[in-house]
Amino acid sequence: MIPRAFTPLDGVVAAVLLALCWALWGMGEGPDGAGGPAAEVISPAGTERHPLTTEQELRVAGPLGESVVHLGPAGVRFLSSPCPLQLCVRGGWVTRPGAVAACLPNRVAVRVLGGARGEGVDAVGR
Repeated sequence: MIPRAFTPLDGVVAAVLLALCWALWGMGEGPDGAGGPAAEVISPAGTERHPLTTEQELRVAGPLGESVVHLGPAGVRFLSSPCPLQLCVRGGWVTRPGAVAACLPNRVAVRVLGGARGEGVDAVGR
């Protein structure tokens, strides 16, 4: 008698794994951040998600003080921050999905989510 390569229990395990993958995919909104462009603001107080469809300024508290972040259809940027070198403010606009603007001394970061992936050129190699 030849042993079977695929048993009914294998089918149950495969179905459970597929259902789990599908559920996790829905929680993460897929690979391209379905739901429109948004920004994720990360601070010591936690993580917040804000849409990039309207202009808004957020005041985000950090250990050094308050950072002011501008969000809008053009992208995200730091307007002001209490850090000594002001690298976050001089960094300018962040527009590409997955890109991050951060004020490390104040422990505040903003990440762009959503939009179409693959826009523009990230790197060129031969």
